Amino acid sequence: MNQAITPYHHGDLRNCAIIAAAELIEAMGSYDITIAQVAKRTGVSAPALYRHFKDKDALLTAVRELAHIGIMEYTTSAQDKVEHGTLEHLDALGAAYLRFAMDKKAFFGLMWENHGDADERRAEARAKRTGFQLVHEAIELYFRKHRPESVDTALQTATLLWSTAHGIATLQHNRLLDTFDEDADADALLRTATRAILSVAV
Repeated sequence: MNQAITPYHHGDLRNCAIIAAAELIEAMGSYDITIAQVAKRTGVSAPALYRHFKDKDALLTAVRELAHIGIMEYTTSAQDKVEHGTLEHLDALGAAYLRFAMDKKAFFGLMWENHGDADERRAEARAKRTGFQLVHEAIELYFRKHRPESVDTALQTATLLWSTAHGIATLQHNRLLDTFDEDADADALLRTATRAILSVAV
């Protein structure tokens, strides 16, 4: 019998299964996994996992929690290295988002692609903020420092910037960013877009 890769420790099966599922997703580069695969990796029977997850979608929802945590770690780490309230601050957050989308392709897809549970994912994103809160706070601080008259538009501007970053990240994730411009560079495009959105000269 093969030894479990993510061994189950008594009383912690749910967390072990979530970690095993995340490891499988990362190893396979796909979230098309099965309860049976996760059970085998954890070293238990599939029925044992069904006591904690009613189906695969419930397990994937739990894995998305890790993805939300991961993207927050990327963006938080990035902003810790720059002066807050600056263009460099916004650039760092945007670059971190793009980097997460490329480093963790399967998790990025799991978070945002359509799996028929849009309302649930929207609620998750609002609860976890998925880095958006950091962008909003960064833009609000930028405006307070440089354009106090625009503070009231911080949420709208953050939504526009986040949507732009997400669009670029999604095209890059799907290998379509260079469809029309073979020299398209995600980081450069986002930096240019950020300055355009903020009406700052390049």
